[in-house]
Amino acid sequence: MEAFLKRLDAQIRRLKGNIHAIPEAELQHKPAPEKWSKKEILGHLIDSARYNLNRFSETPFAASPYQAQPYNQDHQVAINRYQEADTEHLIALWQGLNRQICTLVQALTPAQLALPLVTPGGEHRTLRWLIEDYAEHLEHHLNQILTPDEAVFPFQITLENARAILQEKAPAEFVPLLEIGDLQIEYYQPNVIDRQKPHIQDEIYVIISGEGDFVREQDTCRFKPHDVLFVKAGEEHRFVNFTTDFACWVVFYGLKR
Repeated sequence: MEAFLKRLDAQIRRLKGNIHAIPEAELQHKPAPEKWSKKEILGHLIDSARYNLNRFSETPFAASPYQAQPYNQDHQVAINRYQEADTEHLIALWQGLNRQICTLVQALTPAQLALPLVTPGGEHRTLRWLIEDYAEHLEHHLNQILTPDEAVFPFQITLENARAILQEKAPAEFVPLLEIGDLQIEYYQPNVIDRQKPHIQDEIYVIISGEGDFVREQDTCRFKPHDVLFVKAGEEHRFVNFTTDFACWVVFYGLKR
């Protein structure tokens, strides 16, 4: 889980280094009565950290599969009064919980990471999957708190790093690597069959390795390394007859429709 630990540590430092530049009035501003303010989003991340710390701690000792219980997010944000809380207190609490998550995750064995569990949504997953999903959820909400100028995004994504992250998420076949605004970049390496369905954004594939055929609606073309393929939002498409070393970058962008 080295990649997860580095990822979480970077987000802890990211929030600490940038949130103080946001005025308190902006942190408390609610876009609508039913919407969370940035301070309440941070409170929600605190709730997520404490509930998931319990899940990560309990799974190795629970009956298999572990049943991860849901919680009412809005109720927790309201009853903990995050909107009125001292910002420094919230930052310290969030950092402390996530530092403890790092300590716990670092101690987990490969066998423990492979333990089965049932998510609050009823999906059958593993502890490793739940931990990785927690990191993605955390990053999504931090992007809502920090403005683009304040957020820290990688300016380089290496193939080696993408493959390492995907390996940690096995049996997943793709991994999100960067999300900013309406842009998302993924690494995709399907196993034997491409099971994807039409997407709600325009999409670009950049072939890294392997060869095969690409089907888009009624058209089919042969692809090879370094080719670029484009798909409009909503179009049926898939990779077929591809070699075992097939892998590609996936770029989603533009309005969702």
